[in-house]
Amino acid sequence: MKRNQKGKTKTFAIDNKIQELPLTATKSRQGSKGGAKIINRGSDNNFPYFLQDIVNGSSTLKSVINSKANYVSYGDIITDDSVVEKLMNDLNADYNYYELLKRVAIDRFTFGYGFILEVLNKGERFLYHLDASKVAYAYDKNLEQPEYVWVSEDWNDTSLPKNKPVEYSLYPEYMEDEDGIQRRVIEVKNYAPSSKDYPLPEWSGAIYDAQVESLIGQYNASTFENGVTLSSILMFDFGHVTDDTELDKIKRKLERQIKGTSGQRAGKSLIVPKSGDVDKPEYVTYPIQKKGSYLNLQKLVENNIVKACSWFRSLAGLESAGSLGNNQQLKNEWELAERLITNEQHIITEAIFKALEIEVEFSFNNSSPFSYASEININEILTENEKRELMGYSEGETTAQRIALNGAQVSSMVEVVKAYNEDLISRNAAIQTLVVGFNLQEEEAEKFLE
Repeated sequence: MKRNQKGKTKTFAIDNKIQELPLTATKSRQGSKGGAKIINRGSDNNFPYFLQDIVNGSSTLKSVINSKANYVSYGDIITDDSVVEKLMNDLNADYNYYELLKRVAIDRFTFGYGFILEVLNKGERFLYHLDASKVAYAYDKNLEQPEYVWVSEDWNDTSLPKNKPVEYSLYPEYMEDEDGIQRRVIEVKNYAPSSKDYPLPEWSGAIYDAQVESLIGQYNASTFENGVTLSSILMFDFGHVTDDTELDKIKRKLERQIKGTSGQRAGKSLIVPKSGDVDKPEYVTYPIQKKGSYLNLQKLVENNIVKACSWFRSLAGLESAGSLGNNQQLKNEWELAERLITNEQHIITEAIFKALEIEVEFSFNNSSPFSYASEININEILTENEKRELMGYSEGETTAQRIALNGAQVSSMVEVVKAYNEDLISRNAAIQTLVVGFNLQEEEAEKFLE
């Protein structure tokens, strides 16, 4: 703070690192960028960039968004073969339906809405993902709902020719260029209270948590960087060093000895020359034992972010106490998430079919991506010979081949059966006696008791 020549005090502001959620609706709905009249995307038209920066800075939020989008593009679509052929092989020259599904889902989970660009060229329709951060609704004071959008590669610098805004019609109207190619944009957005034009993303309730997580990472990185600035001091008598070449040789030799064979010592060493040649070298170490800070806070913000996204920790690849990698936990969460995923698939696919002017029924095969094999007890469902066959062995010996009893053993077996028939022992006790004492299978022992 300083004074100008007239003695008036000049003031300046210091911004907090954590930003508040800006209002998407401003006093003036109309804005102007690069000659395009647009509906403001926040007070400075940078609201989508603000959201993207938060997502990029939060590992948990980015993991949740990518996880949800991957699951949206996971299920197979079931519909007419001709439609599947179009979606898989003729949607556009760069990617198929599942990639389009994933890209639009990422935008919807990041910004709260998404767009699809349809290109109609000589009767053929092609669909492309349109980056939501590049799209702004066109403003017309005579229209309650916009009928056009403006698209710029970078709204922060529309003075460059490559960033000059381009206008497209919103569905259902087309806009035609001089080559006769028609284009229109299809919106994919949900209703959101108090967000007439640009709905807020689902995770907006955790906007502070996402920023705090980013700061925790920055703090720990800074602490680590500062913590390894100095790990040791070596006070060493270099003797009579005559030139820089000799000094460099000594320094390199010391570096090799201090770093060790791996050369990966996590720290820096300060070498202090000593005068005279009578003192022995002195090596002072500084232990580097630092634990990550704010671990409990990290857990708290992770949980808040996951909850705000209506998602699950395990499905996002986050540690869940005692359950990460637990197949049953993942399957339980998937059963709850599957309906949310199916709903998102239908919303985006309906927009795609609307653009393609296709009216067919469709569904999704969202069978669990997690294996049930670990829960199957093969001893309960396979016979002995079936298990031997799976292992590559021939069938086992028959009972007659395997059991050769002497007279005493035969008498003992008869006694067991007789005791069972006279209700002196239970059926289960008789079966276990025959299995253990005479090497029978349970099925064989049961036949003896019939």
